[in-house]
Amino acid sequence: MASTQIYTKTLSNGERELLEETLAGITYPENGYVEYLAQLRKARDRVAGMFSDLSALADLGRSPPVFCGALKVGNLPTSANVPVPPPQAGLAKRIEKPSYLSENLLTMIASFFGEPYSMYCEGRGLVNNLVPSRETSGDLSGLGTTSELRLHIENAALRFMTGRDCSPKALFLTGVRQDASPPYTRVSDARLALSMLSPEERAALASPAYQMKLPYRWRRSRGAYVNVTTRPIPLVERTPAGLVVNAAFYGDMIADILSPRAERAAKRFEAALEEVAIDEIVSPGELLGIDNRVTLHARTAFKASFDEQGRASRWVQRIFVTDALENFDGWERIDDAVFAPTFTVEQPSSRPTAQLHG
Repeated sequence: MASTQIYTKTLSNGERELLEETLAGITYPENGYVEYLAQLRKARDRVAGMFSDLSALADLGRSPPVFCGALKVGNLPTSANVPVPPPQAGLAKRIEKPSYLSENLLTMIASFFGEPYSMYCEGRGLVNNLVPSRETSGDLSGLGTTSELRLHIENAALRFMTGRDCSPKALFLTGVRQDASPPYTRVSDARLALSMLSPEERAALASPAYQMKLPYRWRRSRGAYVNVTTRPIPLVERTPAGLVVNAAFYGDMIADILSPRAERAAKRFEAALEEVAIDEIVSPGELLGIDNRVTLHARTAFKASFDEQGRASRWVQRIFVTDALENFDGWERIDDAVFAPTFTVEQPSSRPTAQLHG
């Protein structure tokens, strides 16, 4: 049986040293990202030659002949003397460090694939700090530890809230500090999973029979989001641009399924996704990129390590990219590339829009 394939790139030591020289002097800002992103674009131009293969894969799973749903870059430079993140670091806009090499690498490499941005509900800054805490250990989010965050497309419901696709094209992760017993990041290519299903099951997944909720951190950020769902949507769409998957299998993210046929197909789909999934560990010096249109990801449960002050050992950073920042027009724009949703204005579109119950 075929397993999900990841395009892997390992830098030479010389390339790693050149990257460090190019990026080490750039400061990740506390506020405002226009100048910062301009600096990184100039840096990217200086090192573009070593990433020519990634440039050819800029559309990830839609880039022939590789069609990679995920990629991994290794032997990246890392900062010395990285501090232990403070308690509640997952809420921090920026964590003070002697060097912001990880933020710079993550944002620069992500920019080969689209416009970097962040959602205010996911983290206050452009780069999200995924750092667990004792208080969030049971959460079904990137800050949780004790429960498996099952396979999902990031922010899938945001494709249907405003008439524009506000879900990430892709997301990128890098390690800053590692736990003694780290979790796995599971990666699963939906195209392989779908090939294992019957035509009838694929047809059920493509029918508008599923209602999706917003992620848990979004619901906590604004009480009005607790009961927001999409109208009935397909879990799988065949669009002119290619396959798009809208599934999230953790918690109550699928709020309702409208027929037994559709429910059976969703269960078979998740089982097939698990069969083709592979496990990765997001470590310092590595970057994992995931095509959020066709590749689902998950995080296994793990026993997080904390010191006597409640500071976590594990520290992962994340950033999103999109092909169209204008999709967020009408949202509150915070610090240039960080957006806070409103869902107050529905734009004309053939896509179904959000409904608020209660």
